[in-house]
Parts: sequence; C-alpha cells; structure tokens
Amino acid sequence: MVYKYILVLFFVCAVRCLGRDNPCKFNSTAGICKSIDDCAFARKLLYEDEKKPPMCKWEGDLRIVCCPTTDQFHATGIFKDFFYDTNQGIKLSKDMSCRYSGVQPVLCCPKPRERAMPPEPPACPPLSRPRLRTAQHFAWTKCLDYQRFFNKCVSKVTNPRQYVRVDTCGRDTFRIAGGSEANPKEFPHMAVLGCRNAVPDEEEVVWIGGGSLISEKFILTAAHVLVSPTHGVIKFALLGTVNKTDHRSGMLYNIVRRIPHPTYQPSSLNYDIALVELERPVFFSEFIRPACLPVPGREIESERIIAGWGETGFRTRAELLLTAELLEDSELCAGKFEGKNFEWNPRSMICAVGKKAITKPHHADSCKGDSGGPLMALMKSIKCSYSVEGVVSRGPRSCGQGHPGIYTRVSHYLPWILENVWPNKH
Repeated sequence: MVYKYILVLFFVCAVRCLGRDNPCKFNSTAGICKSIDDCAFARKLLYEDEKKPPMCKWEGDLRIVCCPTTDQFHATGIFKDFFYDTNQGIKLSKDMSCRYSGVQPVLCCPKPRERAMPPEPPACPPLSRPRLRTAQHFAWTKCLDYQRFFNKCVSKVTNPRQYVRVDTCGRDTFRIAGGSEANPKEFPHMAVLGCRNAVPDEEEVVWIGGGSLISEKFILTAAHVLVSPTHGVIKFALLGTVNKTDHRSGMLYNIVRRIPHPTYQPSSLNYDIALVELERPVFFSEFIRPACLPVPGREIESERIIAGWGETGFRTRAELLLTAELLEDSELCAGKFEGKNFEWNPRSMICAVGKKAITKPHHADSCKGDSGGPLMALMKSIKCSYSVEGVVSRGPRSCGQGHPGIYTRVSHYLPWILENVWPNKH
C-alpha cells in the first residue's frame, strides 16, 4: 500500500511539477509553463468556463499553467464541441467561412469572389528568364513569373495590336541609410500584421509586426509575431500601402491559418520563422507583388536592406514604411545574445548591423514592431526584385545604437517553406 501511494505521488509530480518557461503539452498542443496571470487562455478556462486549466505546478497559491503557444480559444466556450477539430476555430465551406474565438457570437461571412489573374496577350514581348548557376528551382520559376507585375505588357497607342513592356518599378537608385521613407511601389511584398485591439475605445486593429508576401496566399514572418501577449493572435494583414493607418490605400486580408515552424522555441526564439495563410488569393499589381525566395544559385547584391513600421525612437511607432541599409557580419553576434536555451547558429541565423546615418545621430536598425519583416537583397539578374534573405527576429533593448541584430536565415528553412506553400509542386 505504501508503494502505491509513492507511485501516485510520483505520477502527479511528473505531470505537474514543471517550472516556468519549460515546454509542456495540452491536448497534444505544444505549450510553455507560465503564471496564470500571463495566460489569457487559462484564465478563460478557469473564470469563464469554470474548467480546470492545464497545470504545470503550484507556486504557493499561484497556478503555473501550460499555456498553448498557438491560439486555442476555439476549444473553450459554449460552441467548443463544434469547432474542436477545426484549424484554429475556422470552418470553411464552398461559399461561407465561420469563425469562433471562444466567445459568442459565431461570425459567418460569405466568401469573397476570387478574381483570377488574367493571362497576358500572346503578342507580349517575352520576359527575361535568367537561369540559376545551379539546378533550376520551382521557387525561382515563380520569381521569374512575378516580373509581369512591374514589367507590364501594354498595347501601343499607335497600333493596339502591338505590345510593349513598360517598367513600373518603384525603387530609386539612390537611397540614404538611416530610416528613409519608402516609395509606394518600392517594396510591393511588404505586409503589416495586426490583431483585434483588446484595449477598449481605441483603434479596432493594432499592428504588431511585419511580413513578406511570397505567394498568392502566404506571408513569411517570425514565429514570435503570431501571438501578442496583450491582444492575442494576429488576424489581419494589410498589403499594398506604405501607410498602415490608411486601410483604404491598401488591401486588407483576414488570416485563416498561422503556421509556426514545428521546432520553434518561444523561450529562446530559436527557429523563429512562420507562415500565415490568407483567406483568399491576392490580386497582384505593381503595388502588391511577392518577393523572391533565396534559392541556391541566386545572384544578389551585397547590400542588405530592411523595411518596417516599427519604433522610430521614444517608443513611437512609424505610420509610414521606413527603409534602411545594414551590413552583414556574423562575428558580431557570437556570444552577444546569451539567454535560456539560446545558441548563436550562423547556419540558421544572420547577424547584421545598421550603417551610421549620414544626417542623423543614430544607426539604421530594426526595432520593436519590425519583427517578422524581411532582411532583403536586390536580385542581380531580375530587375526590381528582392530576395528575402532573413526575417527580423531579435535585437538589443536599445535600437539604433549600432548594436547587431539577429535575423532568421530563410534559406535554411526553404524546404519547409516549399512544403507548406506549394505542396506537391516542387
């Protein structure tokens, strides 16, 4: 009988005696042990649903709970049984999409009619099709196809049956480092990602990070951007504008799926990369066009470029998209970002530091709010096109002081990206 009690006590401890920041699981969903005060999901279970939250351990009277790293609110509330097996609370049918976030009512909306991209007339001059130095790649083919949206085919005024290519590239050849405003068509792949604002009497959407459009329906970003501690999961993506406060100047899309890398570690920000899927295909133009992926054999310029709507100083967020140049230097990050379970890895990370601004007292830098945005390089063989080399991941507490930042190296995760964005096509 004594042995039986010992076994029971050991079992309880093995399940519940996990310390803070330790990984855990809840209903086959990955989580992190946190104070219940830092886990809105557990508070909803306990105080609204009157259900026991998944426990890691007790610290006196404080519950340390297993807090899911992905949105699980659809598994709570009165309609949880109807949405339990759905993809993050979204039911899709041919004509309708229904969303449930743990609270009433269930929101159902007709699917917007998709506009197919019209093919170019057969008489259009052909686009350039440079070949890679190595074996050809599916993502490279897509990158070449996207040229048509800035190198547009138009009919001649003098003879409508004849066509010419018109360059609508929005990039200047001269750019000052240190936080210059971007041109409207300069970064057509840039996306700003946002949550429904949890603070009453404020703007409905709060924008928390950036991303890069890489296909008709997918945006590449950082895994830590998927969930805001204050506002919950990201639900909106704004494309085609340099002013994030002016929704009418761009295209607003709902996010229907968030895909963090399967080995992402929130406590250390290792494997900090993710994809988000949009509700419908994006209609491309000279203002909205995917970026290229860093395929083997590509030829790129040496400069590294960032763009984002993050903080510009004194915790002030930029309303307009800003851009700057960085220098890549792996040695600067070795031993500079120590933390729990974190290890600098040049194979999966890029280290870059901002150039000193000519007209400003600080260095160019990514900052809070830029997370998930791209570290880019211009393609040498494809005019007006960027390769997304990195994703803004982490940096020093003080921005613009000449300290290096860490960017997730996209080429390291290229097979995973292809499997999710173009399954069975690569």
